[in-house]
This record gives sequence, C-alpha cells and structure tokens, in this order.
Amino acid sequence: IFARSEVVARTKMDASNLAMVMAPNILRCTSQDPRVILENARKEMAFVRILIESLDTAWVDDLH
Repeated sequence: IFARSEVVARTKMDASNLAMVMAPNILRCTSQDPRVILENARKEMAFVRILIESLDTAWVDDLH
C-alpha cells in the first residue's frame, strides 16, 4: 500500500525509508554496545524492508 509508486511520489517514503522508521519500533536490540546496536539496526532495517516489499496487498484493492 505505502510502497506504491503514486504514494511514494507524494510522501517520499519508499520501502527503505519506511523500514528506517518502522524497524526500531518493531525490533529491539538488547545489547548496550553501540557497535552491536548499529550493526543490528542495519540488519533490522533490511529485514523490515524485505517484509514491506514482499507484502501481498492484493486484498486492499478489493476494499475500494
């Protein structure tokens, strides 16, 4: 839904930007080491980006 080209053109929030905002709220790193936190943040953002890009939104079209 949010990654559609017409939405991205308006909001400037592509899958990577959405993942950057959403990942820290969905996934938490329990380490106190800044290096571990930074490395995990990259992996967490990549994981959430894949989820966003893989989301089947076909059912949303039926709502309109």
